[in-house]
Order: sequence, then structure tokens, then C-alpha cells
Amino acid sequence: MLISRAGLVVTLMLAGNITVADEIWDSNSGRIVYEAEMGPTAVWTYGTPQEPGVIYLLGLAKVYENRGSYTGYWAKNNAREKCDTVRPGIQGQMTPYWGRFNVTFLDKNFPSHWEATWSYCDREDQPLKIKAKPVLGTPPQGSSTSPQGH
Repeated sequence: MLISRAGLVVTLMLAGNITVADEIWDSNSGRIVYEAEMGPTAVWTYGTPQEPGVIYLLGLAKVYENRGSYTGYWAKNNAREKCDTVRPGIQGQMTPYWGRFNVTFLDKNFPSHWEATWSYCDREDQPLKIKAKPVLGTPPQGSSTSPQGH
């Protein structure tokens, strides 16, 4: 029996078992999308088609409830500051434009607001935190979607 992807997602959601990480956030740095998972690493994308960026977050893949804090890095083909070392970026292409990215989810379950600190290379964190709110999804019954204390 063939089931369309949309039908499968609806079936899983009705069964109370969300297994797809289709998440999109609007942030003070633009739109960010949970794009894929590679083993234990979640892959987020951001930017424009002309200036795409990617964020790799270790340990976030397949975690949809009780999310906490995760560390990783961002990478682009071009940025204000160039690093002395390279890392995999867009589609695995090595780039010297990257930095740390540390995200903390503010709500217990999907969808969640989050905040992140970031840097250029391994340097000091930038003063501007990235703050994001979910675009897709509806909160489970009884949960709050407003950031705690913010």
C-alpha cells in the first residue's frame, strides 16, 4: 500500500508520534530551517540563495522533546572574518568562513523558541544573540510558546 509523505506525516501526528523535524524559525538574523540530519548532527540552513549558510549542531538530531543546549558551528562561503582553518560548509565544501554556534531551546517541546550565541572562528562570542521563534507547528496542549523570562 502506497502512502504519500503528507499522508504519512498526518498519520504519525495523529498517532502522537512526530518523527519529522520540519521546523522553520524567524530570527533577528533571518529565516532558519531545520534541513536534515546526519547521524547525531542536525543540519540547519539560513541566508539567501546567493549567500547560503549552514549550521551543524551535534546531538540535536532526532531530539524533538525536552531539548536543552547544543553546540556546533556555522559556515558560509563568505563572511566578514576569515579563519586560519577550514571546516565543511555548504554541501560539504571546505570553507575558511565559519564560527561557533551554541543554541539553547527555551520551550520544553516542539515547536520551540531558542537563543544562540555565535562567534567568528574560535574567537570570542559576538555581542548580538540570535533569537528565534517558530514559524511552523502548533504547540502541544498545555505548553507555552513564549520564551521563559524574555
